[in-house]
Amino acid sequence: MRILVVCSDADIGGAERLLATLASARRSEDRLALAVLMRPGTLSARLEASFDEVHYLGFPPTSRNLPGMVRALQRVARAFEPDVVWSNLFHADIVTALARLRVPRVTTAHTQKLGPQDHPLTRLIARAVGLLSFRFQAVVPTSDSEQMTDFLRSLGMRNVRPAILNTAPLPAAASFRVDARQFLSLARNHPVKGHSVLFRAFSDIADDHPEWSLVAYGPGVTAEDPAMARAISDADADELVRAGRIRLLGPTDRPEDQLSEAAALVISSLYGETFPLVGIEAAGAGVPVITSDLGSCAAFADDRRYAVRPGDAAALAAALAAYAEAGDAERAALSATARARSERDYDPRVAYEAYRAVFASLVRTKAKER
Repeated sequence: MRILVVCSDADIGGAERLLATLASARRSEDRLALAVLMRPGTLSARLEASFDEVHYLGFPPTSRNLPGMVRALQRVARAFEPDVVWSNLFHADIVTALARLRVPRVTTAHTQKLGPQDHPLTRLIARAVGLLSFRFQAVVPTSDSEQMTDFLRSLGMRNVRPAILNTAPLPAAASFRVDARQFLSLARNHPVKGHSVLFRAFSDIADDHPEWSLVAYGPGVTAEDPAMARAISDADADELVRAGRIRLLGPTDRPEDQLSEAAALVISSLYGETFPLVGIEAAGAGVPVITSDLGSCAAFADDRRYAVRPGDAAALAAALAAYAEAGDAERAALSATARARSERDYDPRVAYEAYRAVFASLVRTKAKER
C-alpha cells in the first residue's frame, strides 16, 4: 500500500513523533511518503529516517498562502500516486480537504478541545475542517473519551471511526531508578500545558521535600522566555530556580534520556490532551506518571491518587507530595506496573495495523465504486 502522510511541520511534537513511530512499524511492502507544509525542523532527521520519502512544501509558519499549499500538495500526490492520503493536525487537514485528490482521505484527531489561549486562526481552521469533514472518508480519534466525542461533535465532524490510541517505541528495558528524586515535565510552552499550575504545585511542596527537584523540557521552556518567567514569578518560585531546584531546559529530541533520570513524569495540561505520547514513553521507561485527568490520560496513573483535576494546583501539589512520601518499594511497584502495561498495550505494530486496516477498507470501497 502507498500511503501519503500530511502534517503541518517537522518540529518536536506528539503528532510528529507518532508519525515517525508508525512509519517505522510499517509492513515491508508498504511505501510511506510524508508531505510537510513547512520547512525542515528539529524532528526532520528522525522523520527522514522513518519515511521512504519526505517532501517539505517550504511554507513559513506565518504563511496564509492556502492556495499555494494546496497546489504543492497536489504536485506531491501526483508524483507519489498514493492509495490513500492521511492528514494530521488542523492546518494540514484544511489543505488536504481542499486538494483535488482521487484517493480516500483520512485524518487523525490529536486534540479534544481548543480554548481561548489557542490562536484564533487555529480555532477558525478547526471549524473549517469540521465543515469540510465530508471530504474525509474517515476521522480517527486518538482517545475514546467522552471529551473527544463531544469535541468532534461540536466541530460537526463526520465519518468518525473508533479511536486508535497513540503508541511509542518500547525500550529494551525500563530505565527507572528508585533513588531518583526528580519530577519531569516534557511539554511545549503553551498555556494548554499548564506550566503555571505545575510550578505553583511544586513550589507548595518544595520546603517539605527539600531533596526533590523539578526539571521541565520543551520548545520555549526556558527561564528567559517571558511567559515562563511570568509563570515562575506567579508561583513564587524564583528562589527555587536560582537554587537549581526548578530547571527550564528547552527542547529535547531524546526524551528517553530525560526519563532515565526521572522519578515521575508530570502531565499538568489544562485541556485538549487525548493520549499523549509522553505518557506512553514514560510507561516504556517504567517511569510512573502523575497527570491531569483529561481524555485517556488517567490510564497512565496506576494509582488513582495520581490523576487529578485539571488546573487544580492544590490537587496536583497533594499528588506530588504523596508520591514524594511514598516508599521506594511503592515507587518500584508502580514502575513495574507501568512497564508491564507498556509491553501489553502499546506495541507500535498493533497501532500501525489498526490504521492500515482503516486505509485498506477505504481503498477496497473506492475500488468497488469504479
